[in-house]
Amino acid sequence: MTFGLYVIWVVQTIAAYAILFLIQLPMRRHAGWILRAVVFAVKLVLLVACAYLAVASDSWITWNLNYTIGAFYLAIMGDLLSDIVTLPIVIIKKREGSITIQAIVSLVLTLLVLILGAVNMQSVKKNELTYTSEKLTRRHRFVFLSDLHVGSSQSAEVVEKTILEIASLRPDFVVLGGDITDEFSTEDEMVTTYSLLGSMDIPVYFIYGNHDRQPNADLAGGAKFSPEKLEETLRYYGIIILKDEWVQISPDLVLMGREDKSDPSRLAVEDLKPRPENAYVVNIDHSPYQTEDIIATKADLQLSGHTHAGQYFPLQLVYNLTGYDAYGSYRYGETDLYVSSGIAGWSLPLRTEEHCEYLLVDLIPASYR
Repeated sequence: MTFGLYVIWVVQTIAAYAILFLIQLPMRRHAGWILRAVVFAVKLVLLVACAYLAVASDSWITWNLNYTIGAFYLAIMGDLLSDIVTLPIVIIKKREGSITIQAIVSLVLTLLVLILGAVNMQSVKKNELTYTSEKLTRRHRFVFLSDLHVGSSQSAEVVEKTILEIASLRPDFVVLGGDITDEFSTEDEMVTTYSLLGSMDIPVYFIYGNHDRQPNADLAGGAKFSPEKLEETLRYYGIIILKDEWVQISPDLVLMGREDKSDPSRLAVEDLKPRPENAYVVNIDHSPYQTEDIIATKADLQLSGHTHAGQYFPLQLVYNLTGYDAYGSYRYGETDLYVSSGIAGWSLPLRTEEHCEYLLVDLIPASYR
């Protein structure tokens, strides 16, 4: 996001705050507690709806009115927090003189959520995971990262700093778990990013996410590069593409990469090439939602991204309540599943859920314990 667009977004957010506050003004002057409770519940529903439209929907509204949706999300979030914070004041003052206080607190909290959410988007943390197995004969260390969405919400400086930090860890290899680019990524941004990733002097493996090949480019002003150009760039910088394929890292370790579920060429699990027996299998699948596939692969570990851990509060909770794995550790059949929050987010530079992260994964033989 350029500075000019950021200013426009802030102005839209202040305008959304003003509209929301003015609509509620008659209620704040005269309404009883039952109506206030109902309005609070309605705002909660609207918050979830705005969050979903902002990052989880593929509708025309999401692609063309994203700044406006994000502005109303922030205004509603600030207003809900204001309702909670100023409740004692409203009770004590019995609404007389409390409206001005509510107006100030609501605006301050709206802008505070914007600032903290923007800072959170630009803060990438290293998350260390350790798994042990009888199948492993030596220690392996690798990095998994997903959901950079280059050119979308993360600054180029943060992307470069994070890639240099990963290179300094000297892992055995790096895995790119999809959505490194998206429909907003320019060809120059795509090439620069893979140039950096390919220059680490470490084997780098790549799987596709649902955005990498810009399938919704018509909703974002047209494609900036072709799928062929993307694949050509990946191979030029020595990045190994896995599309329903596996590679044997060592006699005791196999890395398997799945084609994204959005691609019709994705193979059924039973059609995958048989893997070496008795090796520890790490499966990389951009989306974590294919539970039957997770069980059928009988992989020891699956790493996924895609969800951004919700990105906008309270989507992580909504995902979990509706049966979608949003963030963290799960287990299906013989497989440990970890869903990463990703290095960035989609579209707007705002994250009010978990921090951005990449994973430093240690695989340790059980005999080392």
